[in-house]
Amino acid sequence: MKAMKVLVIEDNPINMKLVRSLLEIGGYQCLEAGEAATGIQLARQHKPELILMDLQLPGMDGLTATRQIKEDPDLQGIPVLALTAHAMRGDDSKALAAGCSAYIRKPIDTRRFLKTIAPFLRRGSSNAHPVVPSGKVFRPRILVVDDMPVNVKILAAKLPAAQFDVLKAYGGEEAIEVVRRESPDLILLDYMMPEVDGYEVTKVLKSDADTRDIPIVIITALDGTEEKISVLEAGAEDFLNKPVNTVELLARVNSLLLMKQYKEQLSLRRESAGLSVWREGEDALPNVADDFPTILIVEDGERDARLLESCLHGMPVRVLQANSGQEALLYAKRRQVDLVVLDILLPDIDGFEICRQIKADSRTEDIQIVMVTCLRDLDNRIKGIEMGVDDYLIKPVQSRELLARIKTLLKKKFYLNRLQLHLEAAMTTAILDGLTGLYNHNYLQRFLELELKKSARHRYPVGFLLVDIDDFKACNDSFGHLTGDQILKEVSLVLQGALRDTDLASRYGGEEFAVVLPYCDKQNAQRVAERVREQIAAHPFSEKIDEFQGGLTVSIGVAAYPEDAATPQDLIRRADRMLYAAKKDGKNRVCLHPCEPVQS
Repeated sequence: MKAMKVLVIEDNPINMKLVRSLLEIGGYQCLEAGEAATGIQLARQHKPELILMDLQLPGMDGLTATRQIKEDPDLQGIPVLALTAHAMRGDDSKALAAGCSAYIRKPIDTRRFLKTIAPFLRRGSSNAHPVVPSGKVFRPRILVVDDMPVNVKILAAKLPAAQFDVLKAYGGEEAIEVVRRESPDLILLDYMMPEVDGYEVTKVLKSDADTRDIPIVIITALDGTEEKISVLEAGAEDFLNKPVNTVELLARVNSLLLMKQYKEQLSLRRESAGLSVWREGEDALPNVADDFPTILIVEDGERDARLLESCLHGMPVRVLQANSGQEALLYAKRRQVDLVVLDILLPDIDGFEICRQIKADSRTEDIQIVMVTCLRDLDNRIKGIEMGVDDYLIKPVQSRELLARIKTLLKKKFYLNRLQLHLEAAMTTAILDGLTGLYNHNYLQRFLELELKKSARHRYPVGFLLVDIDDFKACNDSFGHLTGDQILKEVSLVLQGALRDTDLASRYGGEEFAVVLPYCDKQNAQRVAERVREQIAAHPFSEKIDEFQGGLTVSIGVAAYPEDAATPQDLIRRADRMLYAAKKDGKNRVCLHPCEPVQS
């Protein structure tokens, strides 16, 4: 069989040589480009099966090049993997927003490289490195609704097949039927349709308890603000203007999917803790002044600042004002700010840099940002999205539109805050392990049961990890139980740092930990497990145990629902068997079914 082509766009000769050698070992044909323009030309000429894109390129950067590739009808189906030395928190969302299917950190892990790229190649090859069997890969399901089939086709093509499964409907009534039957994760809904338009569809779905939590993005060719405001007030979460820009679309979709997951997980954790389930209206803005969310207006023009503040009059919020970038950053870092209304053009630091600093700081990264500017060009809008802006408004700002946007973003912030705090109940000993601060065994059992029931209903996978500290008894015997306790605390901190907000870590018992990974298939669960294993092996423990058998390591068993198990007990049992296999095969490794341990 003819070797598959992989295009590598990389300006560093050493990195290029390494990737070329790995691809040759895997039996792939390597195409090479040292800068973006040449790479795009080679892509058009050779139509490779995969593109590996360095993000830090001379001239045109990798994000810009990826956007051009994804906007080209002849190239947009080719998966692009970002190569970056700066893959910290937030960089993955920038790469995905630009159209990348995933990213690979530098320095490249030569042991894992071929297995990482194999799932993204579009057709099989006898020479390709084997892929770990993982069943059907989970992708959020997006329903695209338009009465014109060509519009449905165009919009569906903007949603990468590697990221999403697309459902289609060609009218309002059909859309309602599909939503009730299929329960999609998000709806892209045309406004102008005969018989039942987007406004009516939104009203129907948002009035139904079974469908009201599905995010709706209205797609409209109308310029009138009234139409946009009407659908937002009817319950739609967002709207986009035609023609839809791919980068803006993906940024909106990923943000809303994340908000939906936050709310679902918050509801599930309430129930797991024995609290009442989520009720309609509990996400409303608080009516007690001490609990009001805080909005910071950053605007150097006095008239515009007063106008923005007047728009918020009557809302249950506290309002702060800053007229410079430095003042805005001080407020964000020293006060409990929930949302920033941010002008781009400021006298000292522009809005883009303020946004970058807020999103780069772990203390402020969850603050919601609405960028307000007189600049209408698309490049600035895309730049804002890449910096982490949550929404965007053009001056002159319409009061009702601003309020509708702010209410949506404050809900998102509310869900995230409550998920992180777990409604104060997470601080009680009834559900927490006293030593590590993780959830305890009883809470895990209840949560896992509810999570699998919900996943069966909504048809998404759940990954499960059992993590065991290698040779922990010998470590206790050598250094004492106080040292052992400190190790357990530090392992729990590393474990939490390697997970998403929607993941759940618990102490399973002794030196074992369990992790539940909602919306995560087995292949991605394996990646999470490898990240956990590597970070624990690299962690500089405060207790001097480095000399102990080469340092502290963990073994991890991986399983996934529904691929490996039909019940919570079966899922735990399968992960436990995989953990035993990892231990038997030499420890410090990840193992999943079929038993293919990943070497350390």
